[in-house]
Amino acid sequence: MYILGISGQERDAAAALICDGQVVAAVEEDNLTRVRHVGITSNGGLPYHAIEFCLKGAGIRLDQLDFVAYYIDSQKLFRREVAFQALYDVQESEASNEAIFPSHFTDSLYNLKERLRTRRLIESRLSPHARFIIVDHQIAHGASAFYPSGFEQAAVISIGNRGDMATTALMSGSGNTLTLQAEALFPNSIGMLYGAVTAALGFGEDGDWHKTMWLSATGEPEFAELFSNMLRVDAEGLPVVNLEYFKGLNARSPWLARPFFDRTGLKPRRKGAPLCAIHRNIASSLQSCVEDILCEIASRHRERTGNEYLCLAGGVSLNSLANAAIERRAGYKQLFVQPSGGNAGCSLGAALYVWHEVLGRTERIYKMEHAFLGPKFDDEQIKTVLDNCRLDYQYIATDKKLIDEVALALARGKIVGWFRGAMEFSARTLGARSIFASPLTEVMRENLNHYVKHREDFRPFSAAVPAERVGEFFEPSMLTQFIQAVSRVKPESRSLIPAAVFGDGLARVLAVNRKTNDMFWKLLVRFGEITGIPVLLNTSFNLFGEPVVSSPRDAVRGFYCSGIDCLAIGNFLIKK
Repeated sequence: MYILGISGQERDAAAALICDGQVVAAVEEDNLTRVRHVGITSNGGLPYHAIEFCLKGAGIRLDQLDFVAYYIDSQKLFRREVAFQALYDVQESEASNEAIFPSHFTDSLYNLKERLRTRRLIESRLSPHARFIIVDHQIAHGASAFYPSGFEQAAVISIGNRGDMATTALMSGSGNTLTLQAEALFPNSIGMLYGAVTAALGFGEDGDWHKTMWLSATGEPEFAELFSNMLRVDAEGLPVVNLEYFKGLNARSPWLARPFFDRTGLKPRRKGAPLCAIHRNIASSLQSCVEDILCEIASRHRERTGNEYLCLAGGVSLNSLANAAIERRAGYKQLFVQPSGGNAGCSLGAALYVWHEVLGRTERIYKMEHAFLGPKFDDEQIKTVLDNCRLDYQYIATDKKLIDEVALALARGKIVGWFRGAMEFSARTLGARSIFASPLTEVMRENLNHYVKHREDFRPFSAAVPAERVGEFFEPSMLTQFIQAVSRVKPESRSLIPAAVFGDGLARVLAVNRKTNDMFWKLLVRFGEITGIPVLLNTSFNLFGEPVVSSPRDAVRGFYCSGIDCLAIGNFLIKK
């Protein structure tokens, strides 16, 4: 039985396909179209490329699907949006803006029509026996984390920005059942707060939360008292935002109001302007507050459910520093965070929910042991691209020789692009579409940020290490498989891998398992044999804010448009 999940109407469109409860394929549309964060609406009504990839992977046609699972209840979202807009237009109405309400209503109506159009487009292509199933948005998030977790029972939390006008959802999972227990409605949104502060710091309010998070590690929580007045937890264990500090609540992205700027002395920073102590300290204060709030929400949900296991999803679950705080402080025995925690992951969650809840399948046969669910290319396909581009390359017949060549280049201080196997369905790059470098000298971090990634110097890279050797260099964490948290570097190891260390002795650790990524594991082992340190810097293979490379042609373009020294693509090696 085939179930296709689709998600991401406004941004981060994706598709995922499961067959008899097992995940066959999953990919984000922007990886295939090369349009960053593209949504279903701006993509013509469906994630066409993602759907085509999933179907091709299973060797089926669209009319052979049994179910299509859609990640949000469009009618409920429309009703909630209109009710919210009416309420806040009345509260904020002035003679000069009484005409605002109709434009908001028109926007919501347009979005509803686009969602219904998506349904019509997909239904028109299905066979008569197939069904289109609507899955609640928060349930889709929760399902994306609970069902692949391997936990028989768990507390489940989804934390995001706006979603279906619910911003935080508390759930519990047991067997094949996922139950929604409580939810906070917009504008009581941790994501809204994080996005508004991110915008005031001169970054993008939707796509740059990670920049604020990493910037926070360079500052001090000078404004902790202010943020504790902006965000708290109510009696139900849900977030409450002090709206005194916001305006434009009817806008897609509300912004900070004058009281915030008066109390901090901040002047909104222009993009690209220098970062000062006040920017770093505001980021630190925000991050500290969010960590405290999330730890309180998670702790109280543990007390309510009695569960020792926690599953997290939603855009805010991509906050690695907050996840590390929850792991340390919330009292859970084990955590699972969906690697594709944003809207894209809802495609997977919606499909799994239909399998388990709608169809009543009680056996949990899928566990997410890896995220390599996307496009892959064999050497013949890669060679065709290289020949078409008239490139000089070396074909290396054995994996061992390829690994020797790449490890030696890395040990000599070269930066290597790595393109191998199936692409990750993840917000983090896990060793299939990566850029690698040696962490042994601090200057390498600067080289990567300035000459390859062309990004801010405060942003850290992940430290990849064989899973069985993590404990030699880093304090233990349950969240190293998908780089979902941060770990403390052991004091005696900090001088050994200076380019991987940031903040107060922290690192973003990727534990590489031989079973799920054999070639990367062997590369780390070989680099360790040469240098004595089996750790490599790992970062996403993308440039200038583009999506991560997906195809061989993308990889070749990225290689020649950057400071990468050599490209290992399949069993081919290209050097500059």
